[in-house]
Amino acid sequence: MLVMDGRAAPGRRSWNLRIGLTSRCNIRCRYCLPDGRQDVVVQPTLAELTAVLQAAHEVGIRRVHYTGGEPTVRRDFLAVLRAAQEIGFAQQIVTTNGYRLHRIIEEAIDSGLTRAIVSLDTLDETQNKFLTRAKFLKDTIQSVERAVALLPTLTKISSVTMRSTLKELPKFVRWAADLNSRGQAGRLAIKLNQFFPSNPAQLSGEGEEFWKTEFASEEMILEALSSVGELKPIERTSVEGDNPSYNYYEIGDTGVMVAVLAMFSWGYPCGGCHKLRISPQGLATVCIGQQDPPVIWGMNYEEKLATFKRLTDYRESDQFEKDFRDRVHYRAQLGELRFDSVVGPEKDIVEFRDILARHQEERGRAAVAADGVSEQ
Repeated sequence: MLVMDGRAAPGRRSWNLRIGLTSRCNIRCRYCLPDGRQDVVVQPTLAELTAVLQAAHEVGIRRVHYTGGEPTVRRDFLAVLRAAQEIGFAQQIVTTNGYRLHRIIEEAIDSGLTRAIVSLDTLDETQNKFLTRAKFLKDTIQSVERAVALLPTLTKISSVTMRSTLKELPKFVRWAADLNSRGQAGRLAIKLNQFFPSNPAQLSGEGEEFWKTEFASEEMILEALSSVGELKPIERTSVEGDNPSYNYYEIGDTGVMVAVLAMFSWGYPCGGCHKLRISPQGLATVCIGQQDPPVIWGMNYEEKLATFKRLTDYRESDQFEKDFRDRVHYRAQLGELRFDSVVGPEKDIVEFRDILARHQEERGRAAVAADGVSEQ
């Protein structure tokens, strides 16, 4: 029987290894990266990745989560899975845009894949093409459905929830309920991520304008969900692959679980996670707020292992709590832990709050003026 809880592993039982396999992505989502060619692509070699996996496993980590960029664009993605499987990882998770997953999922499962998180913001083909600047909604949907059919775990949709897509939440819930009623190997859950400033696209004037127009508060998200049914809170530790930053709900009598992340509304609180993050550039961090992280690409195996031991021991220590007492889940230079050199000014949370406040004031004045005209 497949053991899915990495917390049962010895050593760093509650830890995840989170690896950005590449900075490359095959699409340029409007809220993520500016339009145009991605000139520089950074990604580690298979040998470097295998050494990272081995060192993390020796530290005691048993769960690895692959991100990017888009991890499946790597031609050796299946080889990475096989390497982790041979090393002994109990869980291998991928976050993907779904373009390629349905084509390789059987072989991926044979190679050790245990769970999939598929990015999907809309079920409307026109809206999807607008948001992604690409046309492969059918591929993404097929990847979700194949994952639910074949993986005996909890497949998750990860959605950036925007003002224009709130009306689709009932459709998402109905789709998940339908898939879950088919008696297949797995089940589908939904992750709703508030559209908060966290990507290089928001550094440009166009991206900033798109964000403030599309921003939806936590109240708006919960209201849209409650139109489907009563929101029944779920204890997050009972959720397979729970993320400590999310709030979990079951929606009415649908049996569908929805996780809500509203970082901007909440002020970017630390969720208390235990993640060893490796960026495509080789930056090794145990906290988003960590400054001057070590670069592990080029280190020999013993150096990688010593670095991982030092970082994970530090994260578990009282000194970490003292050093990062007021930590937040935010980094001033948006996207620097996931992409190549990020061009643009630094913008802090406070600046984005001011931007949104001004925008809401303008909307309020416009609404008052429109009411005045309609009364005349």
